[in-house]
Amino acid sequence: MKWVYHYASDDLEHPGVLLEEKLREMGMSVKEFASRADKPEQSVLEILHGTCSITPEMALVIEFVTGMSAAVLLNWQKKYDERSARNRCLDRLGNEESWLSLFPLEEMIRRGWIDRKPTVGEQVDAVLRYFGVASPVAWENYYFRQRLKVAFRISLADAANPHAVASWLRKGELLAMETPLEMQYDAKKLKDSLPSISLLLQSPPDDLISRLGSLLAGFGVKLIFTEPLSGIPVKGAARWIYGWPCIQLLSERHFYDNFRFTVLHEIGHVLLHGKKDIFLEKAGFFPSDDPSYDRKEREADDFARKWEAFSVDNQ
Repeated sequence: MKWVYHYASDDLEHPGVLLEEKLREMGMSVKEFASRADKPEQSVLEILHGTCSITPEMALVIEFVTGMSAAVLLNWQKKYDERSARNRCLDRLGNEESWLSLFPLEEMIRRGWIDRKPTVGEQVDAVLRYFGVASPVAWENYYFRQRLKVAFRISLADAANPHAVASWLRKGELLAMETPLEMQYDAKKLKDSLPSISLLLQSPPDDLISRLGSLLAGFGVKLIFTEPLSGIPVKGAARWIYGWPCIQLLSERHFYDNFRFTVLHEIGHVLLHGKKDIFLEKAGFFPSDDPSYDRKEREADDFARKWEAFSVDNQ
């Protein structure tokens, strides 16, 4: 991707220009204004030169002396400060091209997950907003260093293509947050319906996706389908997202031979394991710091085999 390394100039000027224009209109010198305002002349010059902000107190002083609205001045100052902070942020992010290059950016743009931006800083900004983090360091703390262990008991630091894996997981998270459910999770109803789910998966009808999604939603489980990303052998994931268990699978256009097993495997994780775990099907290419992780994977495998056998025996 070819990047542009400059930013468009900002038309929003410091509110000191408003005061300067007003003094010129009134024919009042800086010295006279400073005297009427009972403020040091140097302080007034700093405002006029844009090197000092207009405080609420100073805005009222200006209102007393010139009749200008303090509210207008403060609102202008607020917008100016926000724009200045945003531009400084984009300047810093413009130095993060090497971090940006770690993500499957073209695929994410092509799939509409993020928008293409003209500059490095703006593109990094878009990626950070996609993940809901404030900086590349915060991203690494979250996904690699496990600073937020309530979200992950595994680190992606040793994964193959960890930035792509994280991008795929995040898309599932965003879709899950956009999928409202009226039902709270009911483990008993889900467990009682395993025979029906298993048989449905054994002889999938044309409307399998909608039927399976509706069935799981009735037990408070979200079923999410996400487009695949190149280079990651992930077929499914199970985790809790803001109070609901979620099963994330590859897009329905990408069915595979063991789709039934994958669905049952993820349901097994939902029923058997904790809310703080996250499991990636066919992603055992990185270790977990939880010594019980492998055991839980085997338990989910056994669960899936059991219910696969049930569907075959009861055809």
